[in-house]
Amino acid sequence: MTKLSPQSGFSGFSGFSGFSGFSGFSGFSGFSGFSGFSGFGDPGTPLMADAFIRNRDGIVGSWSPPGDTPINLAIDDPQNLDRWGPEVRSYVFDFEVHSRLAFSENAAPSAYKRMSVWHMKFANGTATAPSPSAAGLPLVDISRPDEAAFKKQLEFLETYADLRPDRASEILAEMGGGMAFLSSIAYLNSDRTKWTIELIATVLRLARHVEMRFKHALASRRALEYSPQVQPMIATPTHGSYPSGHSTETFSAAVVLGQLLYELGSASPINKQYKDHSWREQLMRLASRVAINRTVAGVHFPVDSACGAVLGMTLGQYLVCRCRGTGTYFPFYFDGMKFPDTTAPQPNGDFFWTDLYDTSIIPSATQYPQKETSYATKIPGGPQDVTGDSSPILRELWDRAMREWT
Repeated sequence: MTKLSPQSGFSGFSGFSGFSGFSGFSGFSGFSGFSGFSGFGDPGTPLMADAFIRNRDGIVGSWSPPGDTPINLAIDDPQNLDRWGPEVRSYVFDFEVHSRLAFSENAAPSAYKRMSVWHMKFANGTATAPSPSAAGLPLVDISRPDEAAFKKQLEFLETYADLRPDRASEILAEMGGGMAFLSSIAYLNSDRTKWTIELIATVLRLARHVEMRFKHALASRRALEYSPQVQPMIATPTHGSYPSGHSTETFSAAVVLGQLLYELGSASPINKQYKDHSWREQLMRLASRVAINRTVAGVHFPVDSACGAVLGMTLGQYLVCRCRGTGTYFPFYFDGMKFPDTTAPQPNGDFFWTDLYDTSIIPSATQYPQKETSYATKIPGGPQDVTGDSSPILRELWDRAMREWT
């Protein structure tokens, strides 16, 4: 699959490359091949520039003042999204999401450095004090395993290396992103679900920005730095190992798309099949397979995937709340030193998505499918309510994605 990305891409989903491609999604190619006015030539070439000059000289005639003038569009109206190109919209969506995030070291007592992402909940200013105020709500905390924990997990990379011949085509296809694989579960196509695709692209860019900040802060070495026998089957990325970007991004996309499908099934009789939890289960299985394939390839430890899964699930639910303008998300803490959970149903030290998510649970204000383990726990304080701190622009994106399926 080729790269997808405004704003330097999706990490393991390596790029939305200026929206100039999505090809893997039935050739999103410059958004439906608009490039060069679809066959009218590229207006940026010297030949076309000269042709435009000569054409104007031949037809413009004498200057006459215009008659009626266009009326300016409404200020900050979400309906104006129709008038912009997809790359421009991506910047607007990203500002709405990223401008509410903050990153810091957590001051909570801990034996290990604990890094945190916060949602900054704004309160509008007043006539006498126009500056808005903000309070930080917990979103995700992560602490790092020590060297001994990473070293022990090398055993999984050695065992999984035997699967490389069987998984090679998948691993190579997933290097550029897992979007095409999502479309094999949900009926995604740029001609019929462009707003859903832009919604997924938004959560993938959110995941990439957050994961990269954690990767920098936690600065974990890659597997090939521990042993010369790892010998990955693909080039090792040039950023830290923990958390896994592929895991973060695929799980965040799975949560958002799964929630969208569930709400479609609940709201419309013609889409009632999507209420069944099997859709979300398949999306979770896909995310898990993409994450595990990175261990097979030799570039990630199971703990990287587990941490990425918790981060992605949390960010996915957070974006759903921001888009819907209501609801709560549960903030989570991933303690790398407590992975694996020795009391889990499969306590062998590997990564299992079923330890972290229960697709049979229907999301609500008081419960959410994301599960607690010894290493992934809800941050005290209860669910965080973002109602009242909504974004009309993100709400419009969600609503348009919903409407195009009905």
